[in-house]
Amino acid sequence: LGGIQDACMELKQDYKPRISVVVCTKRHKQRFVVRGQRGMENMEPGTVVDTGVVSPNYMNFYLNSQQAIQGTSVPCHYYVLYDDNRFSMDMWQMLSFYLCHTYARCSRSVSYPAPVYYAHLACASARARMLSHYDWQGIQTGPEDPPTKKEKSTDCDSALIPLL
Repeated sequence: LGGIQDACMELKQDYKPRISVVVCTKRHKQRFVVRGQRGMENMEPGTVVDTGVVSPNYMNFYLNSQQAIQGTSVPCHYYVLYDDNRFSMDMWQMLSFYLCHTYARCSRSVSYPAPVYYAHLACASARARMLSHYDWQGIQTGPEDPPTKKEKSTDCDSALIPLL
């Protein structure tokens, strides 16, 4: 976070954008169901759980943003780690839910916000391009190994890896 703020200050001395850091995860064991007419059912899309099972020490909540197609729906757990914007908990919950409806590859809501999906796609694309561009088997990894001719190269085109 400090590096991002320092980079902004390098762009312009008085440039201090408001930054918020939110982490969302689906790798947890929490499942929520409601008692319905047919017994236990999945909760409705847009359901937020922000009391009881969440940590009282952090600004965090669970959000079920989509209808389960099969089985039990898995809500996303959000942690607001840093917030210059000073959004309320309700604002974070609404923003998170609305961003789950903006993913261009799907006509319905998705399980976590679209920027997370896009970041995942960008990383996957960069990884695929790096694997196709470099000979990972031939790279020497030990600090005592001398650099190879490929590592000494000053050709800018061979060092750049396009992301998209």
